[in-house]
Amino acid sequence: MTQLKKTLFTPSATALVTAGAVLSAVMMVATPAFAAGSAKAEKSDIQAAYEKERADCLAGRTGQNKQTCLKEAGAARQEALRGNLKTASTQELANNAMLRCQRVREEDREDCRMMVQGQGTRDGSVESGGILTRIDRMVQENPTAAGAPASAPTPPAAPRRDVPPPRQPKDGAPAR
Repeated sequence: MTQLKKTLFTPSATALVTAGAVLSAVMMVATPAFAAGSAKAEKSDIQAAYEKERADCLAGRTGQNKQTCLKEAGAARQEALRGNLKTASTQELANNAMLRCQRVREEDREDCRMMVQGQGTRDGSVESGGILTRIDRMVQENPTAAGAPASAPTPPAAPRRDVPPPRQPKDGAPAR
């Protein structure tokens, strides 16, 4: 029995997991800074968190362009002042990540779950354009899927009888 090494590089799965990882990272980093542990955080805490986020935006430490970062920091500050920012629990974040795998093709779903749980090899960064997660698994070779015939080969077809044979020259003369 032969085994082959299968590497998963499904763009849809990779894009989904990367987008989910980025969203989760943003929620885990930004939300606690503004939520401050209660439904209505103190205005001074909200303002301090905003100032820190703004300084990070201006210094280029966020991985976003400056204009977008400042806009997001301002929007988060407004929502925190209204009491609308909620910190997601670790369990909620894990459940959301697993739910994203439901949109992946059935044959790639287990690999998606493995990536969500932190398995695999990661390469790249958000700043460089994305994080590629690679899952390597050994799978059994399927001879019919690998191009081998599923049954015995069909014998060549017999010559057609409705086509006359080619003319033969008479008396050794060359054919025209």
